[in-house]
Amino acid sequence: MLLSSRHRFFLQVGLLLPLAFAAAAAAVPRIGIDAGLSAAFYDAQTQHFLVGSSGWLDLVGHRLGKSLVLALWLLICAAAVASHWVPRLAAHRRLLWTLVLAMGAGPTLVTLLKDINSHACPWSLKAFGGSADYSAEWFVPSLEAGRCFPGGHAAGGFSLVALAFAGEAMNRPALRRLGLWLGLGIGAAFSLLRIAQGAHFLSHNLWSAAIDLASAALAFALLKPASEGQAR
Repeated sequence: MLLSSRHRFFLQVGLLLPLAFAAAAAAVPRIGIDAGLSAAFYDAQTQHFLVGSSGWLDLVGHRLGKSLVLALWLLICAAAVASHWVPRLAAHRRLLWTLVLAMGAGPTLVTLLKDINSHACPWSLKAFGGSADYSAEWFVPSLEAGRCFPGGHAAGGFSLVALAFAGEAMNRPALRRLGLWLGLGIGAAFSLLRIAQGAHFLSHNLWSAAIDLASAALAFALLKPASEGQAR
């Protein structure tokens, strides 16, 4: 039996793509890509990463970028609250609240995971001028938590993929495509910046992508699409 457009989208973007990100995240530390990529941005002579945590790139790519994503999420929250009083928004109430959940769930889970594992940031490790030994333990005491894994900044960027699921639910292919490429593109840009700054390994950010996509898919899985019962 042929899958509907909605089922294909959820299979490809909500299941297979997160699994691919997770598989890549599990593989890259084992084959040396994590350390090799971070080393490419590290100057062993000065013991500093080539892209610092200050300056215009950090201001635009890190602080401003994070603020813009948060501002968009807060705007959607405001629209969801307003839908209880504004008739024009009332018809989209469930979608708006689902979008709030879909964008917020992944970054929230990433933040919670940071406090229960010992993964340290590259700039904290001895191999990159820090003082910590590499560790990848889970469910450690709070004082031993590395607070670096998964990547929080990347999770903010990848959370925008929730817009793609909103586009699918509304039967708006343009929004679906925009949300998908915007989320993946901005998430990748945020990831590259933080890798270059020594704040995260590639695997940290791949896990963030997997978590965000899976969370958004789960949030929207039970939402009735706008085209329910209509030909796609």
